[in-house]
Amino acid sequence: MRIRDFFLFRKYTLSAFVISLLLLALVLMSLRVKQRGGLDSLDALLIEICSPFQKGSTFVIKTIYGVLQQYVFILHTQQENELLKRRISELQQENHRLQELASTHERLRSLLQFREKSSSPMIGAEVIGQDPSSWFKSVTINRGEKDGLERGMAVVCPEGVIGRILKTAPDYAVVLLVTDFNSAVDAIVQRTRAKAIVEGRGENQCRLKYLLRTDEVAVGDIVVSSGLDGNFPKGLTIGEVRTVEKVGHGVFQYAELVPSVDLTKLEEVFVIKESSFRSREEKVKKIEKIPAKTKVPRPKGGVPKR
Repeated sequence: MRIRDFFLFRKYTLSAFVISLLLLALVLMSLRVKQRGGLDSLDALLIEICSPFQKGSTFVIKTIYGVLQQYVFILHTQQENELLKRRISELQQENHRLQELASTHERLRSLLQFREKSSSPMIGAEVIGQDPSSWFKSVTINRGEKDGLERGMAVVCPEGVIGRILKTAPDYAVVLLVTDFNSAVDAIVQRTRAKAIVEGRGENQCRLKYLLRTDEVAVGDIVVSSGLDGNFPKGLTIGEVRTVEKVGHGVFQYAELVPSVDLTKLEEVFVIKESSFRSREEKVKKIEKIPAKTKVPRPKGGVPKR
């Protein structure tokens, strides 16, 4: 029975306590209504007792609210930060795209102006490949025999000479760069008109060969195509003299040349479809096709006297 009484006591203790508090509150309210003037000290006592609990509960509520508010603010800040990062990335990509378009526009504008100023018929091409080996300097372009390209045609750009067509296919062609060891371009020094041959030296370098020792050449001189080889029109820039060397007591002197075109960064080029060399070659072929003149038979009576 004692165990049962204990559980019953625990079961009804909370209810009895709540009812006691309610009754006490009703008694106090009734006393306050009947005797307002005599309960100042009682009110002060109640306020003194309840204030610490109210202050504590208020502090706890404010702390919890502050923590929750800070947590929500942090979540909102993180979301906003992610959105801003995504937006910054999009703007950077857009900026890069616009810069690329501006660069492409500038290159194409320069190519168009160069084409309009040139008197030779040209066809534009895009560089789509580069020889990976260190022994050969060549690039592949997206034009070929279907576009009228032939072996030996000159390849140029607004900055100057690039090279010439080495091999052709229906839709593609291989360009031998002016820096290749097998490349040779007839040239003249622009300032002194000294004649020489520009040969490739690899690694974006060339060399002036067969330059007479008596010719005046200085560092900084510009070398241009002479037009005598028939591949390149006269006056196209090839490069700038960087060093001059006179070896021994021979007839010739040598000069190192830096190409005017950065051949490692080619993107668009022009192919000159006709040249004086091919024109002369065609004339020779036409002459060879003309049949030999037949001998005119003399009259039987001999040549008439004047």
